[in-house]
Amino acid sequence: MKMKIVGPHGNEISSLEDWAKLHLEKHWKEGRSAYSVADFILNRDGAAYLESRLSEVLRSEVGACLITPEKEIRFDGYGKGRVHDLGIKGTVGGDKTLFVGVEAKVDENFGKTMQDQYKDAEKRLESNPKSKAVERIRNLPAWFSTNLDLNSMLDIRYQLIHGTSGTVIARQADGEPYDYYVFYVLVFKTSLYDEQVGKENLRDYQRFINRVGGSDIEHPNVEAHLLTMNNKPLTCIYEHIEYPAVVD
Repeated sequence: MKMKIVGPHGNEISSLEDWAKLHLEKHWKEGRSAYSVADFILNRDGAAYLESRLSEVLRSEVGACLITPEKEIRFDGYGKGRVHDLGIKGTVGGDKTLFVGVEAKVDENFGKTMQDQYKDAEKRLESNPKSKAVERIRNLPAWFSTNLDLNSMLDIRYQLIHGTSGTVIARQADGEPYDYYVFYVLVFKTSLYDEQVGKENLRDYQRFINRVGGSDIEHPNVEAHLLTMNNKPLTCIYEHIEYPAVVD
């Protein structure tokens, strides 16, 4: 099946100009994550690269059928869902289905800790009694099969918990679950990349994996782990890519 790039509203994307329309101007800058992942996919054969890397980690041939930038996955009934930088639908071994939620980074962090996110949610609840943000945060640890609660996750970055939760709940067009799920952190080392921030981000990811009981998947070039969420196996990949960027 030929791979297509389609926006969240069904519009086909074939250029950086098409892709840029999905982002606020402040988020669209050469050398930053939104621009870098778009350029990677459109102009640097990024889909083929990801297929190859996923095939290595999953140890079976992977084919990407559909890539959707800014793919929203609703998973808890509390308003807006998880928005992946890329949602990739594909196949594994020719006949198994695959969903990949991609989080693109340069040196942007993984957002606030669960503790700070919870404090913000409590403030929103005071001003808006209908807010469900507190309930969402309280319920997120239950997506993991380990015995975790909010208190045990307070130092973990919210985006990592939200991102993985919003991956394993993805469904096919007919409502059936996928056979394989992958949460993929793709870090572009552009000219704007800050090495120290990058190290801190990796430590945040590793702390998250350790806390939720992830097990190592051996690979020479990437961090890869297997964990269980919502009673489903989830593969997590963290990869740095040396990436050219021209910045004024």
